[in-house]
Amino acid sequence: MAWFARKQDPVEQESEAVVLEAPTLPAPPAVDAAGLRSAADHSSYLLSLVEPLPAFGMPLLEAWNQVMTEDIDSLVNVPAASTAKVAGYAVRAFDLTDDEGRLSRGMRLVGADVERLPEGGAAVVAPGDALPPGANTVLPTSFATIADGRLELIDRVAEGEYVRAAGEHLPVGTRLLSEGDVLGERAIGLLASAGIEQVLVRPRPRVVVLGSGERLADHGGDLRPGETVDANSYLISAAAKAAGATVFRVAVHTNDAEAIRQTLSDQLIRADLVISTTGGKREDYEAVAGVLADLGLVDSADVAMSPGRTHTFALVGEDRVPVLMLPGNPVSAYVTFQAFARPLIRRLMGAATEPRTVRAIAGGTMRSTKGQLHLLRGSVRTEGSIRHVDQVTMPHALGELAASNALIVLDGHVELVRAGEQVPVWILDED
Repeated sequence: MAWFARKQDPVEQESEAVVLEAPTLPAPPAVDAAGLRSAADHSSYLLSLVEPLPAFGMPLLEAWNQVMTEDIDSLVNVPAASTAKVAGYAVRAFDLTDDEGRLSRGMRLVGADVERLPEGGAAVVAPGDALPPGANTVLPTSFATIADGRLELIDRVAEGEYVRAAGEHLPVGTRLLSEGDVLGERAIGLLASAGIEQVLVRPRPRVVVLGSGERLADHGGDLRPGETVDANSYLISAAAKAAGATVFRVAVHTNDAEAIRQTLSDQLIRADLVISTTGGKREDYEAVAGVLADLGLVDSADVAMSPGRTHTFALVGEDRVPVLMLPGNPVSAYVTFQAFARPLIRRLMGAATEPRTVRAIAGGTMRSTKGQLHLLRGSVRTEGSIRHVDQVTMPHALGELAASNALIVLDGHVELVRAGEQVPVWILDED
């Protein structure tokens, strides 16, 4: 065995160089003959690169509209004690009749705060008042009269009548909310009634909207020749808030790569997602795309959709923060946000990522290009139980968006929709 052998001089071996492979993104989806990725494949691919945020405990009100990550059962009865349904007198049903079944005479009125209702006693109660210990029924005020400080019975009640038993609304152990439920205002009221003060939810995603572009400017000053107000970053910031995010809008109105890199790097510490909006010039878009290529892993694709064909996504920084670039045209930026950015925000929240889709009757002819997803701006109205939708077309892009409350979805196999035919639409406004 080795330890009985003579000690031998160690043999030096040549060390092999270890080659570390550079990290890469997972293989992207296939493209069609024209080199285009389908919108559905592109969305699924982006969602696969992002994980829901870790959950943590939050006070009830702060957790509004966030997604539960735990099941919650009631630990108490609601109501906690038996209460009166009507105004009247808390009594013991046994005391209402004598041994021969006749109405008792002259029950004694006692305070509702007695430690225990005495034999032949009656305590005045209002609706919702807890019954004193020992009481098991409520005699409505119309069932008795008061004479000389005593209760004279007119009619009787059975045990348990006009009483809301402890736990009648929510017995101990009742499932109140389940993992995956969204904590809305009514659910908050339900949890509060059961004494729940804190819940485990996924937090609101922190979204940084980074507006950039050489010829863009903020509000508050005179525009120089050729400049336009950076409306896109405001539009997308508001859309991200509507999707449930906490939003930070940051502007770096230049195409200088170092300025963009520094601004983006500074924001990564507080961002769960960065959304880039730019001006309408190609060099605005390329300036940001070039910085992303230096900072992380990039996926660039042409997607078979209109508007919004060119798409860039990246995971940047040590924490691999997702960055999504939107087109410079306002309509394209907003439509692309709804198709891809909103699902990413919902994914981070742990919420459903699918848009709210309904069917509506087309008010006019709508045309599309075969093989591409077309998302047309639309205005939906409801007549009775029937939804109707009209395509919105206006010369001013932002005016067109402001007049729309839906996106009309024409899949790649649809080339023509006639008036009166049904089409799927994504509802943008819940009200």
